[in-house]
Amino acid sequence: MARPRVALIITTYTKASHADVLGTRLINGYSWGGEHIDSRVEVVSVHLEQLGRSNPNTGEINPDMGMDICAAAGIPTYPTPAEALGNGKPGVNVDGVVVIGEHGDYENNEYGQKLYPRRRLIDAVMSAMIAADTFVPIFNDKHLAWSHTDALAIRDNCARLGIPLLAGSTVPIAWRLPKGAHWPMGAEMTEAVGVAYGPFEAYGYHALEGVQAFAERRAGGESGAAEVRGFTDEAALAAVDELDPDLVAKAFAARGLSDEDTAKAREEVKQVITVTHTDGLKSAVIISPVVEGFAVAARGPQHEVAAELRLQGEPYSHFIFLARAAESLIINGTTPYPVERTLFTGGVLDHALRNAAGAVEPESPELTALGYQVPEQVPDTGVDLEPYDLRS
Repeated sequence: MARPRVALIITTYTKASHADVLGTRLINGYSWGGEHIDSRVEVVSVHLEQLGRSNPNTGEINPDMGMDICAAAGIPTYPTPAEALGNGKPGVNVDGVVVIGEHGDYENNEYGQKLYPRRRLIDAVMSAMIAADTFVPIFNDKHLAWSHTDALAIRDNCARLGIPLLAGSTVPIAWRLPKGAHWPMGAEMTEAVGVAYGPFEAYGYHALEGVQAFAERRAGGESGAAEVRGFTDEAALAAVDELDPDLVAKAFAARGLSDEDTAKAREEVKQVITVTHTDGLKSAVIISPVVEGFAVAARGPQHEVAAELRLQGEPYSHFIFLARAAESLIINGTTPYPVERTLFTGGVLDHALRNAAGAVEPESPELTALGYQVPEQVPDTGVDLEPYDLRS
C-alpha cells in the first residue's frame, strides 16, 4: 500500500534542530524493532521559512542542510505552506501535515516568550484546506503557540473544521526509569513535582508535559487549573521551600542526583511553576541547571511514584516516539492521546511566565475548563522499553 503523503512546514532546518531530529526521520526513516525502517509516511513536499540560520546548540551556520536533505530524497521545496500542501498542483494533494515551528530567528517578547509563528503557519495550512475543501490531519511539534489565546484558537478552528490535531513534547512518551513507571490509572493523586533544567519557556514546557503524563491519569482525569504562579530567582528559591520537601527530594533522586548534587540543585533553582488544579491537586515544576534532565515524583493516599523521564543525547532517538505519534495521527486520522494535554500545559506556561513578570494575578480562569481524559495506554512510546534500544 502507498504510504500517506505528508507536507513538512518548517521554520528552519539545521543540524540538531527539531526539523532535523524529527523531520529527517520522517524523510529517511529510523530504528524500530531492532532494524532501520522506512517512515510509515512519505514526505512529498517541504516549506522552509528561514535559510542560513544557526545551529541552536553550537551557533554554527549551515544554510543548506534542509535543502540538501530534500534534494537527496527528491523532495521539492516550496516558498509558501499553501504550495507545499498543493505539491505542485492546485488544492491539497497530501494526506497530512507536520508543522515544526521550533528554532530560527524570531523575537522574544517582554515575558521571555519566543514568538515562533506556529499559529501563522497553521492558519496558512488551514486556509489552504478551506480553499480546497479538503481537510487532512495536522501534527504540531511542541506547544501549539506561545500565546494561550492563539493555541485555543488553533484547537477550536481545527475542531470546527473537522481537522484531526495532535501536538506536544517527546518527554511524556520517552523512556522511563524505572522502566514502565506510571501513575495507576484512576488512582487519587494529591501532589506532584517535576524537576528540569534549561530555559524557562522552552524547557519549562517540556517539564509541564512530563508532570501531566502522570497527573492526567489520576482519578477524574485532568480537571483544569484554578491558579498558576510563576517564580524566578530569589522568589523561586522561596517557592521551593513551600513545597513538600520529601516529594522534592524524591524527584531529584529519581533524576539520579546524589544528596550533594540535590543540595546544589536546590541552591541554583532558577524558576518554579506551581499549579492548583480545580480538583485540589497541587503540582509544581522546579527548574535548575544542575538537573540536566527531567524527573517526576507524585503521591496520593495509596500510591507514590517517582521516575526519570529519560532522553538521549545525539542522535536524540527519543524523537522517534514523536515521529511515531505523528505517523499514527496521519495514518489513522485519530489522535493517540488528546491535544488537550498540550493546550493545558501551554496555557499553564503562558500564565506562569506572565505571572512571574507581575502582568497577571495567579487566578487562571482561562484554564479552569481545560479538563480532559486520556487512554490507559498509548502505543509506540518508550515507557515500557529499555532506554537507548533505538539508535538512529
